[in-house]
Amino acid sequence: MGLQVSKAELGELVGRDERTLSRWQTAGMPVLEFGQGRGHENLYDSQAVIEWLMQQAALNGKKESSRDRLDRVRADREELAMAKDIGEVAVVADLVGRFEAMIQAAKIELLNTLPENLASELSARYGVEVDDQLIRDPIEAILRELANYDPDDDDPSDGDPFGSDDPEDAEEDGP
Repeated sequence: MGLQVSKAELGELVGRDERTLSRWQTAGMPVLEFGQGRGHENLYDSQAVIEWLMQQAALNGKKESSRDRLDRVRADREELAMAKDIGEVAVVADLVGRFEAMIQAAKIELLNTLPENLASELSARYGVEVDDQLIRDPIEAILRELANYDPDDDDPSDGDPFGSDDPEDAEEDGP
């Protein structure tokens, strides 16, 4: 907190007349204490007033009117719509919907088509009967892990249904 000063003292401090200070006060200059009635002067915190003056100088005396703000918001909205139209931005909800559809299609392929086709191909190629459930079980385990995925989980190995690739971990697990 700076010095507590009257309007006349503040005028001397900042080099302005009292009419200018009254105009600044109307524009939002801080007042420490309003004088009650005639003959009682307002008190000002010199530090708060100087900080306010520095803020005003930083703004170059420009304040955004509500009309200017509305025009700026409308222009921003129009710019965003145009960027969306030409493909520079995407709406999250659209991406989520597409991503969910891709995941669903992959799940159907992995659970329904792949196990049977792969089992048939392996059986034909190697001359042994391959049960498609041997292929389906690990796929289902992986999909369960993906369904339980937590992006905030610090340990990425928790999501590996087949264990770690680290040889030291293999030694600890034993035969």
